[in-house]
Amino acid sequence: MSERDMPIEPVHLTELIRNPVIVRIVSILDLASLSILELLEYNLERREINYALSEGVIAIDKTTSPSSSSQLHPIEMRQKDNILLRGDSYFYDFLNSKVRLTELGLHILDSIKEDLSKKELPVNQANQFDLSSFNPPTRP
Repeated sequence: MSERDMPIEPVHLTELIRNPVIVRIVSILDLASLSILELLEYNLERREINYALSEGVIAIDKTTSPSSSSQLHPIEMRQKDNILLRGDSYFYDFLNSKVRLTELGLHILDSIKEDLSKKELPVNQANQFDLSSFNPPTRP
């Protein structure tokens, strides 16, 4: 089932928006397109990234073709004691694959931004009042 076919359930969406891990991942990916390894450098745990992937908030970006480790490291470079490290090259490719926000992730990001802009509005309105003549009480 593709991400476009999945309806967004309001209850599930609310749970995801209230989850600080999801909010953090969405906020980080709003700034830049990052690889899984770069997300780990933001002190996210593997299970948190897996959770965001499994919930459909982020997805591996298939449009960017990650450089195959076989292109970066010829077979001779990937051998150690005549044993080809295939599992390591798969893991290396996975860690270097870019992730992107899905439609659900973009919806969560928009919701977060709307909520932040609503919270900033009273602060901006409060700054419109002239408080220069306010004299706080002094202590004797």
